[in-house]
Parts: sequence; C-alpha cells; structure tokens
Amino acid sequence: MRLTEEVALALKQILEVNQSASDIIVQVAVASEEQSSVAEEISKNVEGISSITQESAAGTQQIARASEDLHRLTLDIQGLIGKFKIHEQRNDIVPKNIGLLPNNAGNKKLTYRKHLSN
Repeated sequence: MRLTEEVALALKQILEVNQSASDIIVQVAVASEEQSSVAEEISKNVEGISSITQESAAGTQQIARASEDLHRLTLDIQGLIGKFKIHEQRNDIVPKNIGLLPNNAGNKKLTYRKHLSN
C-alpha cells in the first residue's frame, strides 16, 4: 500500500505544479492582453500627435506666408508714403501736378515727390 500512497502523493504534487503552471499561464495571457491594449492606445495617441504636429506645421507655414505678404505690403506702403513730403502750417494737401485734395492732415501740406532718386 505504501507504493500506492507514494504514487498518489506524486500525482497530487504533479497536479499542484500543473495548477500553478496553469495559473501562471493565465496571468501571462492576461498581462499580454493588457500590454496589447495599452500598445494599441499608445499607437493611436502617437497617430493623433502626428496629425496635430502636421496641422501645426501647416498653420505655421500659413503664418509665415502671411507674415511675408504683410512685410511686402508694408514695404509697398512705405514706398508710396516715401513719395510724399509733409510741410507744416498749411491747411490743404497738395500733391504736385495732381491738384487740391480735402484736408485730412490738420495744418500740414502734403507734396508728391515725382522722382525719388533726387
């Protein structure tokens, strides 16, 4: 009977080890599923960040183009303004060779300079 008891004890130990191994396998499977879910979420977040970064880059390029346009327009306006000369103590704006315009500059006379190179 002793051999039967030893075999029964060995089978019991095998079952316990097998159960422990099964428990570990289940834990690994659950952890693997969680890791896969987290990896998928991270992937989605990275895609979102990439999309936002591309939108931001496009917006920055638009701002740069608008800034360049504004700078060009500012230079154009400065060039146009540079063609006029302001004199104090006058109540009218008189561009040369054009005629009288309404007074919008207070007591100043505005004279158009025909040639900027002089």
